[in-house]
Parts: sequence; C-alpha cells; structure tokens
Amino acid sequence: MAAPKSKKQQQPAKRGGIRLIMAGVLVAGFGLGGYVFKDRIFTQPPVQKTKKVAKPWYKEYATQVPQMIHLPDAPLILAAIDAEIDTTIKELKPRKPLKVPKVKLPKPRLDVATPKAKPTPPQTAYEEALPQDVYTPPVVIPPTLKAPEVINEVPAVVVTSQPRWMKYALNVATPPADKPMIALVIDDLGLDRKRTARTLKLAGPMTMAFIPYARDLAKQTGTARNNGHELLLHLPMEPLNPKVDAGPNHLNTHLAPEDLLDRIHWNLERFDGYVGVNNHMGSRASADTSVMTALMKELRTREMLFLDSRTNPKSIGAKIATLEGVPFAERNVFLDNVNEKGAVLKQLSLLEKVSKKRGFAVGIGHPRDGTIQALKEWLPLIASKGFTLVPISQIIMKNQGLS
Repeated sequence: MAAPKSKKQQQPAKRGGIRLIMAGVLVAGFGLGGYVFKDRIFTQPPVQKTKKVAKPWYKEYATQVPQMIHLPDAPLILAAIDAEIDTTIKELKPRKPLKVPKVKLPKPRLDVATPKAKPTPPQTAYEEALPQDVYTPPVVIPPTLKAPEVINEVPAVVVTSQPRWMKYALNVATPPADKPMIALVIDDLGLDRKRTARTLKLAGPMTMAFIPYARDLAKQTGTARNNGHELLLHLPMEPLNPKVDAGPNHLNTHLAPEDLLDRIHWNLERFDGYVGVNNHMGSRASADTSVMTALMKELRTREMLFLDSRTNPKSIGAKIATLEGVPFAERNVFLDNVNEKGAVLKQLSLLEKVSKKRGFAVGIGHPRDGTIQALKEWLPLIASKGFTLVPISQIIMKNQGLS
C-alpha cells in the first residue's frame, strides 16, 4: 500500500489546477468579448463603388488628328490643319469693358485624365450641337391692307427701286402654285475648300451660306453665283457652350452696344452679292434681345433678309425681325446631324412632309460627305416627286405675301 503524499507534494498540483482554471476563464472571457464586440473588431472596410467614368472623346481616336471627327458638343469639327481661315483678319478689340459676370471655375477632375496624358484636341470647332427637332410654325397669312382714303389729289410717287435682298435674289421662274417649295441652305461654306467646291457643283438653285472669316471669299462666292446658287452670309454668333469658339469677331452678348455694332459692320462687309444672313451657331445670342435688336436694325437699314437657323428653340429671331420690319424665314429641318448618306435621306423625307403640309419648307445642311452623297441622289428626283427647288428668297416672298 502506497504511502500518502505529503503537503509539499500536493501544493504544485493545486497551483497547476488554479492556473488551468484561470486560463479557461481568460479564454472564455476573450470568446465572450469577441462575440459581443464582433461588429467592431472584425468590421471590414466599406467597399467603395467605382463610378463609371465616360471615356473622354479624344481617347476614341488615334493620336493623329483625322480630317473630320465627331464630338459630343459638336456633331462635326473641322481640324485646324484643314480649315482655311483668313489669317489677315484682326480681332476687333472692344472699346468698352465686356459685361462678363465673374464665375468661379471648378477644379479639373484629375481622376479622369492627367494633363500630361491628355492630347491636344483640334482647335477649330465650326459647329455647335444642333437640335434634332422638326420645326413647323403656324402659317400666318399677311393681312390685306386697305388703301388709305385720298384727301387731297396729289400725284403718287412711284418707287421703282428694289430692296437689296430682292436685287441680289436669283432670277427664277415663279413656282407653280400647286407644287410645294423646298429651299436647301448649305451652311459653313468656305473653310473646307475641297468640300465647298464639291458642294457648289451640285444642281441648283440652292442657297449657299459662307463663313465671313474664310479665305478668298470673293472667288468662292463668285463661283457659287456662277453655278446658279443664291448667297447668304453665315453670321457667327455666340453659342451656349463656352467651350465652342464661334470664330473671330462673332456677335457676343457681353459686348457693349458700340462694340457689337462694330462687329456687325465688320461681318456684313466681308463680301457682296448676298441676300441676307443666317446665324452660325448663336444658341445664346439668338435668344438675347440686345444682340438681335441691334442686328435686325442694321439688316433693316441695309435692306437684307434674315433666316433663323433656330439653333435654340428659344430664339427670338422671328419676333424681333417682325418688330423691326425685316423679311425673314425659319429653318424647319437640319439635314445632317448624322454624317451618313442614309440618315440625310431620311431627313430629306421629313422635309418633304413639312413642305406638303405647309406649302414650303427650309432645310439646312453642311458641306459633309454624307450630305453631298445624299443630295447627288435626291436632287435629280425632286421634280418627279412633285416639289419645286427654290432659293431662300422665294420662301421669303411667300412669307411676305409677295408671290
């Protein structure tokens, strides 16, 4: 029989048991604490949702600038190397400070593209974003004016001189009353010399609108007249988008009245033989009372007509032209927001519908490959479709009740 253990031999065993119990308590405590505070201890950092950033327009193309490219702000841009701008033009310096409100510009978003990696875009934008709408204003029949009562028998003075717009209008046969009229206006001519030349060779009569800061305007406009087309001056005006430059000496809403008038005079004297003007860009300026009133007063003095391109549905061009006694017309359809032959032909079919409904319609296009191809196919068929192709002056005469 084994002898009983002494007290000294029993003490290490008790100490080991106590340590074991304490360790168990600590483990249980840590386990309970971890369970209770698990949300704080084991919480994962919040996952940030990455926003989808639109790919910059310049990354869609090669590093070499092509002849024609698309932009979100402007359907078509002419590369600076292809635009033949008159380099002798001097920008008119305002005699009075500009009426420009101070705007705090936002900081650039460096998370989209670093400045070092951003290539230089083409510098010459020659069109702003154009509306897709088909504009069909109500037909207003001019009231019949009654002859005033004759009080004293005074011989009437017969005025034989024509206003300037009628003097320079194409001499065309009076369109048949039973055939709807279509006027085709081609804007932005003069900068792209190759496409301008191709456009001027198209069958007429069409109306050719030339940019006033293009080169060799006398030669180019003379070719247009010799080819049987009517002329407009395509007047540069301020767009809503400040990133799009309307060109040198464009009409700007920030100019003082005398500086604005200087620019109007400069533009209207760049070439001769045109019947009137239509706005190049101008989505901001065409909705501004001061700019449009100054322009219409000058057009009235010079006996010119006005075609509102309606780059802004809020344009007041027709309203101010009526108040100032300026003969006018308005664009119904833009033909080539999409620079493809098929798309232009669809827009031409819309123009036909407007003409059938109203008796006349105005379509505006540009010297683009898709437009030129579509017109080569469409123009020979216009008579067989029951329409008469006319210059813009004939639409004005219809609007004024002169035909």
